[in-house]
Amino acid sequence: MAQPMLDLHQQFQLKNLTLKPFSKLNNTEIELVWKMRNHPDIAKWMGSGGQIPLEAHQAFMARQSMENSNFNYLTHDQHGVSGVISLHRCDWRNCIAWLGIYRNPFRQETGLGSQLLNAICWLAFDIANLHTLKLEVVADNTPAIKAYLRAGFVNEGCWREAARRDDNYIDLLLMGITEQEWRKNERQ
Repeated sequence: MAQPMLDLHQQFQLKNLTLKPFSKLNNTEIELVWKMRNHPDIAKWMGSGGQIPLEAHQAFMARQSMENSNFNYLTHDQHGVSGVISLHRCDWRNCIAWLGIYRNPFRQETGLGSQLLNAICWLAFDIANLHTLKLEVVADNTPAIKAYLRAGFVNEGCWREAARRDDNYIDLLLMGITEQEWRKNERQ
């Protein structure tokens, strides 16, 4: 059973990866998250559809310590900031959350996405004691879809033409993984 009283506004350590909650970031880290989020390689996949003004980002960050169903983390490994992971829409009764994830676009090495996916599943299943982790991904984001499938996520359906990009509408794929599926995939 998930633990709604669990303090997810704390820093966590997973092997060589540090998960620092947005509620604990300093101003330099807040600005770095904003720069990563607004980078063209990241912004194009976001539902907001583009650039976020710094003031709006700072206001979002200021609300983080009051969140009890959305938890965001800046992740660091031995080489620096690796990306952002999030548990959104945490439903403590049904033990479900939705993931958010993006890698640091200023780092070019491979494997960051897998590292982040492992971290969010660990946070969801070992720390938050959730049963299921869900996600939605734009149907033309092939690299992300392949990474989710490799991590053990299963295609659960489609929201047809649910995301707007310019004058086009694109399907959103729905994917999910249960704790049992993750543990099985983790052992392989």
